[in-house]
Amino acid sequence: MDKLTRAVVETLLDWGADLVGIAPVERFANAPEGHRPTDFLPECKSVISVGLHLFQGMADVWGEWDEPTKTNTPYLFYGYGLTNWESSRLVNRMAKLLEYKGYKTLAFMPTWISSMTKYFDRTIQTGEVMAEFSHRHAAVAAGLADFGWNGLALTPEFGPMQRFNSLLTSAELEPTPLYDGPPLCRPEECGRKCVRICPAEAFSESEAQSCTIGDREMLYAVHDNIRCAYAVTGLIKGTGSHSDLQIPEGPGQPLHYFASLGSEQIHPFTRAMLDNCFGLICGDFCGKCLHMCPSLRLSREDLEGFDFSRRHSSLDRNPLP
Repeated sequence: MDKLTRAVVETLLDWGADLVGIAPVERFANAPEGHRPTDFLPECKSVISVGLHLFQGMADVWGEWDEPTKTNTPYLFYGYGLTNWESSRLVNRMAKLLEYKGYKTLAFMPTWISSMTKYFDRTIQTGEVMAEFSHRHAAVAAGLADFGWNGLALTPEFGPMQRFNSLLTSAELEPTPLYDGPPLCRPEECGRKCVRICPAEAFSESEAQSCTIGDREMLYAVHDNIRCAYAVTGLIKGTGSHSDLQIPEGPGQPLHYFASLGSEQIHPFTRAMLDNCFGLICGDFCGKCLHMCPSLRLSREDLEGFDFSRRHSSLDRNPLP
């Protein structure tokens, strides 16, 4: 590994990243127009993907508010709010270090609705929800992950249990190979669990969408982002919140969803979350497709022979005896 690449990787891991990967900008040639790295940073040569692991306990304890031994509050904070702040802190610090060395660098928000404001008009007109830059796709392009049927970026280290952030930079860094290990998503074995458990019925069981990264075509479920939004914001039953609004039949209707955010039928406890801390301190009520995904358990046996040495991970940095 060249000196600059090693320094970037080692520094991010030292600061607390759990996964670091690097994609050459050429791997984004087939990304949608207006969402490629060079659309925002014409000088971009590399995209650095940074992953932060979500500890499994917050997923195992997730449940409905009226289940005595379950709670969704650990996930709301540690699985979303704090993790997004932590990843933003890492990419902010690294962006400045790269700039000190003469490399122009750009970072986007890690997630949530503020990253989509540029395209609200498109959402209203078409129902299409799209952030300015996809951190999931960047993680796959950087070799850290592969897509599951649920559209999540799954890794051999943690399955679905991580969130990603990205750095676009003019530095020409040494790429990480695309993931070439055993399949991480096993839809035939889990019966497409993500489809069955989604409270918003946002996933298609059989219809796939595709993307091409480098020379690889990847498939994952057609996903109704508007229907999903009702679950993310805790408006419907089955998301861990107290609210129980009804989603109209058929494809998600953007105007109905945005109007529902102001509905008097939203439970006061859900309203308090949405109005005071959602998206910044806490967020994403649901997340069932993430914390109930069995991909790591199902692929673990096949991963025993996988060579992890080519990957930049914090797993070998554990200070505990």
